[in-house]
Amino acid sequence: MIQTRERLTALQTRMRQANVDLAAIGPTANMRYLLGFTPHPDERVCLLLVTQDAARIVVPTLNQEEVVAHTDLELVGWADADGPTDALRRAMATWPSPRVLAVDGPMRADFLLDLQNVVAPSQTISVDALIAPLRLRKSAQEIEALARAAGQADRAMQAAVNACQPGVTEASVAWAVETAFRQDGAEAVDFTLIASGPNGAYPHHHSGERRLQLGDAIIIDIGATLNDYKSDITRMVYLGEPQAEFRQAYAAVLDANERARAAVRPGVSAGEIDHVARSILESAGFGPFFTHRTGHGIGLEVHEPPWIMANNAMVLEEGMAFSIEPGVYFVGKSGVRIEDIVTVTGSGVRTLTGFDHSLVVKE
Repeated sequence: MIQTRERLTALQTRMRQANVDLAAIGPTANMRYLLGFTPHPDERVCLLLVTQDAARIVVPTLNQEEVVAHTDLELVGWADADGPTDALRRAMATWPSPRVLAVDGPMRADFLLDLQNVVAPSQTISVDALIAPLRLRKSAQEIEALARAAGQADRAMQAAVNACQPGVTEASVAWAVETAFRQDGAEAVDFTLIASGPNGAYPHHHSGERRLQLGDAIIIDIGATLNDYKSDITRMVYLGEPQAEFRQAYAAVLDANERARAAVRPGVSAGEIDHVARSILESAGFGPFFTHRTGHGIGLEVHEPPWIMANNAMVLEEGMAFSIEPGVYFVGKSGVRIEDIVTVTGSGVRTLTGFDHSLVVKE
């Protein structure tokens, strides 16, 4: 599905343009992007080392055979009893000492410290400026992978809706979601946020033991990994008859979601999409309660560029994929959030998530 050699070559081209001598990438989404695989990440040093014209991997020997099955790059192994320092020296032995080292932001700091003790670069920078532009525009194959993941999230959302009943805990609903994802083939369940009643006022609530009850608005924000690519969707359930003020807030958030999605097209900035959603909520009187950005990119990670937020001048291009998730939060009462995953097409937008946007009311 992916062309790893071309991706590595593209990184090396950008390294030459930026005068970066060495890139060091841990077992993170960046490594998965470049190799199509990552070995198990733990405390053992594992680094993909890339120069402007070569690449090799320093890897613990207990993972070496597994890595061989996924790449033809040269491997430099090290055993627990020996430690990684000699392996790093051997990996660097035939390469000039780097002046500029670009490192993978998400990798462990102790990996960087071990590498810096060996190579002692004059300057250390983030590799994100080199790799992020490559990952921003998804290929047609990546878009379809995201679409399949979104379809799986739609199905898991139905399981969540079915599980919402007075007397059950948030954790029980979360477990129903996790079970649905797993039975549907998800490789990992990344989050199952079930925020009921006053917990809905916390955008990043941790599902807990609070029991759902009549009068609760319930935010359901879930996501998983399918064939390496992520999903993310938010919908809402209300137990009982919603109060008029809640319906007003829900209608405003849905309007903001729909208009922001409709505004997505090539040539529009990320900041403009945020402005569309924010202006709708401000006009409805809910501006002070919209406390976060409108969206985030998605792909091999749940959160990655582009950031759909105020003052982001990044121009949207075909192949970019991100969330649209306006929300409002009323401390001590409830919250409302409606989230979809979209991708920029040649002339507009495609919404990948397909679950009905109507408020689910359960009497």
